[in-house]
Amino acid sequence: MKKFLTLGACLLIFLQAFSQTKAKKVSGIHPLPARIPQSEYGIVQQSNEKVKWLLNARFGMFIHWGLYAGPAKGEWYMENSAVPVEAYRKLAYPESGDEYFSADKFNADEWAALAKAAGMKYMCLTAMHHDGFALFDSRYINSFTSKQTLNRDFVKEYTNACRKAGLKVGLYKTMINWRYPGYYDASGMGAKKNNWGYGTDIAHKENAREMKEGLYYDVKKLMTDYGKIDLIFWDGGWLGQQGTDADAAYFWEPGKYLDTTNQWPINKFFQDTDAETGKPLGIMGVVRKYQPDIVVNPRSSWMGDFMSEEGGAPITGPIRSKEIWQKCMTLGGAWGYTAAMEDSTKMISFNQLKRMLADVVIRNMSLLLNVGPDRHGVISRPVTHLLQQTGNWLHGREEAVYGTFGGPWNPKDGQYGFAYRDSTIYVFLLDNFKSNAITLPAINKGQRIMKVYEVGRDSKLRFSQNKNREITIHFPNADDNVRIFAVRLNEEVLNNE
Repeated sequence: MKKFLTLGACLLIFLQAFSQTKAKKVSGIHPLPARIPQSEYGIVQQSNEKVKWLLNARFGMFIHWGLYAGPAKGEWYMENSAVPVEAYRKLAYPESGDEYFSADKFNADEWAALAKAAGMKYMCLTAMHHDGFALFDSRYINSFTSKQTLNRDFVKEYTNACRKAGLKVGLYKTMINWRYPGYYDASGMGAKKNNWGYGTDIAHKENAREMKEGLYYDVKKLMTDYGKIDLIFWDGGWLGQQGTDADAAYFWEPGKYLDTTNQWPINKFFQDTDAETGKPLGIMGVVRKYQPDIVVNPRSSWMGDFMSEEGGAPITGPIRSKEIWQKCMTLGGAWGYTAAMEDSTKMISFNQLKRMLADVVIRNMSLLLNVGPDRHGVISRPVTHLLQQTGNWLHGREEAVYGTFGGPWNPKDGQYGFAYRDSTIYVFLLDNFKSNAITLPAINKGQRIMKVYEVGRDSKLRFSQNKNREITIHFPNADDNVRIFAVRLNEEVLNNE
C-alpha cells in the first residue's frame, strides 16, 4: 500500500531526536507520498477527498441496540445461549416480561444531542445485528422487524435525528443472520460447529441462498429509503463463524457485479443492475450506485475504504500511514446492553477515554465509541455522565483534535505524540511523561516560533530554539493525564525545506 495523506500531505519521520541509537538525525519536516486508492472486485476505494471527513471528525458514537438489550447479556446472547429462533422472537413482545424490548423511551433526538455534547461528529447505529432483528422496515421473506412488532422504523427516526443535529450518518449492517441454519451449512454438505446443533442438510444450501438474498434486499432498502448515508460498518462476513471475512467473498459476492454462475444466485426480482452495462450488481455495486460518496470498512469481504482496529487494547506504535484507520471500542464488556453499563467502576474511566482520544489523534485515526442503550432505549446515567465529561474536556481543545493530522513526527507510546494543522504543531503529553520540559525534533529552515501556549488553558509557555532548530518547551506541573501544547510557526508546517 502507498502512504496515506489527506489534503496532499500527512507526514511521517522517525522521532530520532529521542532515539537511543546513534543513527544520523533527519533534519526538518518532510511529507510522504500520498495514499493511492486500490481496487478489488471491480470497486475502487474512495478518494482521499471523500474519506477525509472521517479523520477530520475524529470521534463518533457507535450504538448497539436490539432485542438482546432485554436479557442484558450482550449482543451475542442468542448464539451464546443457543436460544431457539421462536423463543428469541418472544423478546419482541410483552409476554417476555422484564426482558421485553419495548423501546418505549427511545428518543433519537436525545441520542444525537448526547453525541454532540460529547464532542462527537458522527453516529453509527446497528440497523441489524447477527440475531436478524431489523430496526428498519425490511419486507423480505421471513424478515423480523421493529416495524412489525412496534410499528416503528428506528433507522428512519435515527437518520432524521442525525441530520437535524448536523451529524454524519452511519449504519452498522451484519452480513449474516442466525435465524438461518444455512449460515452454518452453506453448501448443504458439511455443517460447521454451532451451538444449536444444526447438522448437515442439503436443504441448507437453499436456506443460505435466501439469507444472502435477504442481505441484498436489505442493503438496497437501506441505501435508497433513508437519505444520504455517510458510512457503513459491515460485520460478520465470515461463514459459519470460521475463517476470515475475505474467505467468504465467493458466497457474498461483495464486488461490483454478480457472477451469473454463482451457486447461490440472487433472484432477478431482487437484483439491481448497472445503468451502463445492464449487469446485475454485487453488494458494493449496489451501495455505490445509490450512495456514491459513502465510506465502508472491510468486513463485507471487500477490502473497504478504511481499516478497523477493534477492541479496548491500547493504541500503540507509529502513525497509521498506509491506510485510513478507525478505532472502535465499547465502554465496558459487551457491545450490547449489560448491567456493566449502569456501573461506572466497570467501564473505562474519564482519564482512559481522554487518553484513547489523544492516542487516536496523534496516530491520525478516528475513534468510534460504543454505547449500549437498555431495552427501553435509554443510555444509562454513568455512560451519559462520562460522555458529558469528555465533551466538556474537548471544549476549548477543538483546535488540536478536529481537522488536524497525526504528525509531523511519530509518537512515543504512553509519553507524547503530535498533530498539526496549517502553521501549528500540537504536542500531546501523556501519563508517563515525567519531565517539566520537552525538546522537539528540528523544524525546517526558515521556520520560526511565533507563540507557544497550552491548549484549553491559553497560558503562554516558556520556550527556546537552538542552532539545530530544535525547540524546547518548559511547562509547570499539572494534574492531568493528557496535556496539549501548541507551537505556532511563522509559516505552514509543511513548507518543503
